[in-house]
Amino acid sequence: MPTFALKKVEAVEAEQEVDELVIDGIGQLSVFEQTLRGQHSQYVSELRTMLTYIEYIADGNSLPDTKFRDITPSGEKVKEYEFKSKHLRVYAIKKANGKLIMLGGLKTTQKGDFKRFRSLKTQYLNSL
Repeated sequence: MPTFALKKVEAVEAEQEVDELVIDGIGQLSVFEQTLRGQHSQYVSELRTMLTYIEYIADGNSLPDTKFRDITPSGEKVKEYEFKSKHLRVYAIKKANGKLIMLGGLKTTQKGDFKRFRSLKTQYLNSL
């Protein structure tokens, strides 16, 4: 069973808390950013834009569905969110006083990332 922790996302200064999920000492947003810097450097600026979207939402503002949407299945208690840009996706859940970023991915790997996101969400919530 993985060990989960939370780490504040320093790049986001907002009214609500925004944390990244840390699994066995590895921050999931940090890993995503490192992957982009290494293999997909053309998307690094797009990630900065996504962090701006996250900060905007965490300050209580709204964005169109093309940039941010609630993806919570019917009957689910913990809200799920997807932040979107042209090539990137960031998946998060609602936590007390904020958002918890659980996973980032490319649009081209969205289907597998989405399954991993839901699995991580279940594992994390079961660990509480």
